[in-house]
Amino acid sequence: MSTEYFTRRQEKLRTALGKQQVDGMLITNLIHIRYLCGFTGSSGSLLMSPDSCEFITDGRYVVQSKNEVRGANITIDSIPHLQVIKNKNFLSKDVTIAFDGKNVSHQMFSEISDTLSNVKWKNIVGCIERLAMEKDAKEIEAIKTAVEITDKAFAEVFPMIKIGVEEQEIGNQLSFLYRKYGDSDADAFSPIVGSGPHSAMPHQRPTDKKIGPGELVVIDSGAKYAGYHADMTRTVATKGYSEKQKEIYHIVLEAQLKSIQGIKAGVSCKEVDTLARGHISDAGYGKYFDHGLGHSLGLEIHEDPRFSKVSTDYLKSNYVMTVEPGIYIEDIGGVRIEDDIVVTEDGCIVLNKTSKDFTVIS
Repeated sequence: MSTEYFTRRQEKLRTALGKQQVDGMLITNLIHIRYLCGFTGSSGSLLMSPDSCEFITDGRYVVQSKNEVRGANITIDSIPHLQVIKNKNFLSKDVTIAFDGKNVSHQMFSEISDTLSNVKWKNIVGCIERLAMEKDAKEIEAIKTAVEITDKAFAEVFPMIKIGVEEQEIGNQLSFLYRKYGDSDADAFSPIVGSGPHSAMPHQRPTDKKIGPGELVVIDSGAKYAGYHADMTRTVATKGYSEKQKEIYHIVLEAQLKSIQGIKAGVSCKEVDTLARGHISDAGYGKYFDHGLGHSLGLEIHEDPRFSKVSTDYLKSNYVMTVEPGIYIEDIGGVRIEDDIVVTEDGCIVLNKTSKDFTVIS
């Protein structure tokens, strides 16, 4: 991506910092660094000072930083990054610089304060996250591609979802396909595959348990493309399923569709959550839906804002969100259905194409 692409983001951050009455920011979170200048390595610091943007890393990343970093001066050194900032006088006396307390430990803040004692420090949380909520065209295209890969991989894996197959076989094959078609370094997250009693555990990691008859099978996974994440869940039933299992499946699907219909710019995240939660509660299963309805997607799998009972955020165009209601009953099993959507002025676009019909396998 071009230098201009990242300098626009940096200028938006400067504007936001100015409203907080600070002169710059020390960024240590690697995802935030990638968002602001493009660097994808595992060690780096980014300093937004009043007059410049400085990226600091070590000798392992000489070529990588040259190829990736945009909109920032690059310094390569083997000494601690804070010492580099001090030695090169990147910050003048008495400037006020922000840091994100969510990403800076007490020990690290002590080091910052001791090494750069001439600087006034201010803890500002969530500033970069708020900038990242609204996705630009390139980000949305990357997420769309990740979703397309997710749909494609699920279609390839679906024929192997049978009675007698181990959960981990399904998870491993999904991971393989996501790495094959998407980012080669990782899939979006470790796949969740839960069958029978495991399906009632929302974040069940796949085990050597074999899928049995009369069970629900929850599969939650996603591809990553150009650093951006997809996240899809589908639930299937095996031959011998009960009418209760089919009932809760359709309640969850109806709740998901109802909440999707209520999504558009200007609507509160809490209101969208209530649409699904209210439907499930009216059907008598409210206590079995005990997580938020969804979250934003981007360079991280879980970003703000969230669809939840306590959210104070409102939707804007080009937010990318998951919509994933569920019902989880220990003795019956669990159902979750999840799609990724892009918010528009008058509604939303559902990105996933994988069927949500009640499907029975044998």
